[in-house]
Amino acid sequence: MDRSSGPFNRFDSGSNDRKASGICQLTGAALLLLLTLSTGCGSAEAENVREVYPVTGEVFYKGNPIPDGMVSLTPVTSPNDEKPFYVPRGTVDENGMFKISTYQSGDGAPPGEYKVSFTWVGSLEGVSEDEEDKLPEKLPRKYTNPETSGITVTVKERDNLLSPIELK
Repeated sequence: MDRSSGPFNRFDSGSNDRKASGICQLTGAALLLLLTLSTGCGSAEAENVREVYPVTGEVFYKGNPIPDGMVSLTPVTSPNDEKPFYVPRGTVDENGMFKISTYQSGDGAPPGEYKVSFTWVGSLEGVSEDEEDKLPEKLPRKYTNPETSGITVTVKERDNLLSPIELK
C-alpha cells in the first residue's frame, strides 16, 4: 500500500498537526455538547429546589467568635411541598461571620422562620477528621438543639443580614 498519499501522508507534518488539533477541538466540542444534552436544561433539578436568598450573620460565645463553628437553620414549620429538604448551614469564620448555604456555597436559605442551632468544638486548623470527631462540644448543650436554643431568625425574599447573635 502506497502511504505517500491519503491520510497516512507524512509529507507535511504541519498540516497533520493542524488536522489533529482540529479533530481534538471537534471531539472536545462534541463531548461538551453531549454532556450538555445529557444533563438537560436543569429543569428537572430546578423543579426540586426552593428559591433561596442570601443570609449572613455573626455569632459570638461569651463575646468571642467561634471559628469553625457550625450554624444550622431548622424550619419552624415543615415545608408543605414534595421537594426534598436540605438543612441550610454555615461555617463561622475567625471573625465570627457566617454565610448560610443550602444547595451551593453561600447561596442562602429558602424564605421562612427558622430555629437556629450551633455546634463548636474549637478551631479545626490542623485537626484531622478523626481527631475532630473526638473533640468535645464547647457550647452549652441548649445551643446544639434547635428546640432548646431559644434563637429564631426570619429569612425574607431579599438579602438577609442577621443581627449579631450572642451565645452565653
